[in-house]
Amino acid sequence: MKPTLFRLAALLGALSSALLVLAPAHAATVDDYPTKTIRVVVPYPAGGIADKLAREVAEQLQQRLKQTVVVENRSGAAGNIGFDYVARQPADGYTLLLAPASNLTVQPALFKQLSYDLARDFTPVSLLVQTPQVLLVNPKLPVGTPRELIDYSKKHPGKVNYGISVGAYSHLAGELLKTQTGANFTAIPYQGSAPAINDLLGGQTQFIFNEVITAIPFVKAGTLKPLAVAYKTRAPWLPDVPTTAEAGLPGFEVTSWYGVVVRSGTPAPLVQRLSRELRDIVQSADFRKRYDDIGAFTVGNTPEEFGRFIQTETVKWTAVVKQAGIQPN
Repeated sequence: MKPTLFRLAALLGALSSALLVLAPAHAATVDDYPTKTIRVVVPYPAGGIADKLAREVAEQLQQRLKQTVVVENRSGAAGNIGFDYVARQPADGYTLLLAPASNLTVQPALFKQLSYDLARDFTPVSLLVQTPQVLLVNPKLPVGTPRELIDYSKKHPGKVNYGISVGAYSHLAGELLKTQTGANFTAIPYQGSAPAINDLLGGQTQFIFNEVITAIPFVKAGTLKPLAVAYKTRAPWLPDVPTTAEAGLPGFEVTSWYGVVVRSGTPAPLVQRLSRELRDIVQSADFRKRYDDIGAFTVGNTPEEFGRFIQTETVKWTAVVKQAGIQPN
């Protein structure tokens, strides 16, 4: 027994010595960060709002950190390819993920199997921007308020259709409205918002929920009529459009949003450093103005605040998925 105990003691002693040697090196890595290129992974194709946001943040982050920051688009499978990729990267703060709301809240309810676990594999860094959803109807539909739309659907069962991307907030907003009001709506699936809006313009569908960013040009042109903005305050870009609460739907709020997460296990000082940098970027006057101009609210918050926000949104929308009977793929 004694030789075995001696060998075990020697092994523990060597391990302790190794940890003492490694601790200062790890601390130095945190203090010296960044020493190499940082990547911002976007789980969607180039050209969309997620890509635009990531590139503008990367440009500002590069200037602030004095280090190269590049954007990588790893799209596919409703964003899951990008999430899977980042979940397999080192937890060293050099791979950031631009994370859309639906991926952080409802994907586990929409997919039977994911190759990653949101709670286990990712750490929140900061919420960047929010853009409210607006309820839009074809101007030929004889309704002027959300309540009139709901009543019309009940009087004309099976005649009120709305365009969706399955599992997106535009879809879940309609399901939430049905659940809360007993409306008689039928969801019509589309591959993205563009074809859904085209059919709404053509009268094949009657309404849609969409981001204010997308809705503004159609509202200004008079080709689509806004009934309400699903947000706690009126949107400055559509000042004459009431909130859903003002229109008789208290508590009905739906916003699309984008934040940044990193691999779980990333040293806490790095997470806090990145969060501070991102908050300063999105709360700067120039950045805020750019997103004000296109219909988005800039936020910027702490990892703890962002984590609580994600949890609240996950509980809310997972319940909507279940109530709507949406079957996971």
